Amino acid sequence: MKTKLSVLAGLLVLSSVPAFADATCLRMDRIYNWDALDDKTLIVVDISHQKFKMSLMVPCINLTFKNVVAFKSVGGTELSCLERGDEVLTRDHAIPSRCPITTIVPYTAEMEKADKAAGVAKQQSVR
Repeated sequence: MKTKLSVLAGLLVLSSVPAFADATCLRMDRIYNWDALDDKTLIVVDISHQKFKMSLMVPCINLTFKNVVAFKSVGGTELSCLERGDEVLTRDHAIPSRCPITTIVPYTAEMEKADKAAGVAKQQSVR
């Protein structure tokens, strides 16, 4: 009987604890890496290796050549999820660029495959 009560109590505790990493939330304090597909699209990876595709409202000039970017959240803390209206910040010759975010979605394997195919097609059309 004690075993059943212990298991039941453990399940109740686990069900009341929020998930540590929400798959739809890219928190600023969890950003691990990023890569620019073009001047309007970033793939951002969090410390759990969850990938997110971030689209920008306007092109961030030379984003594909940047080594450093920053993220600014309206939420104001590192615990905030990045969302529409937050910004990607870059600096080019001491001139800061602010590029508003339009969408952030989990980056699926299918999306990654389609982006790679589009990149190959683009390279072949340039030749």
